[in-house]
Amino acid sequence: MGSVDFASPLLVRSGRHLVQEIASTGDAVDFLLDWTETRHDLLAETLLRACYDVQGGRKPVAVVERGFEQFARRAGILEDPLRAIAWMSAGRRGGGHVPA
Repeated sequence: MGSVDFASPLLVRSGRHLVQEIASTGDAVDFLLDWTETRHDLLAETLLRACYDVQGGRKPVAVVERGFEQFARRAGILEDPLRAIAWMSAGRRGGGHVPA
C-alpha cells in the first residue's frame, strides 16, 4: 500500500501564510489526518477512506483528486496556483542572501 501521485498537484492554505502542495494520496492523507484531528468533517473523513482505497488499488486516483479539490474549495482553502506563485516570488526579493 503506497502513495499514488496526482495528475496535477493542488495548493491549499494550511495556515494564514502557509501554502501546502498536495501532489499524492500520501500528501492528502497527511493533510486530512491533521484536519480531522481538530474538526469533525464528514467529507474529510470520507475522503481519507477513499485515499486508503486508492492506495490499496480499490479505486482510481482520479476519485481522490476530484474529491480533494471539492473538499478544499468547500473549506475555502483551495489556492490559485498563479496567485500563490506570484506571492511566493514577491517574497524573495534580495535572492535570499543576507546582507554583509
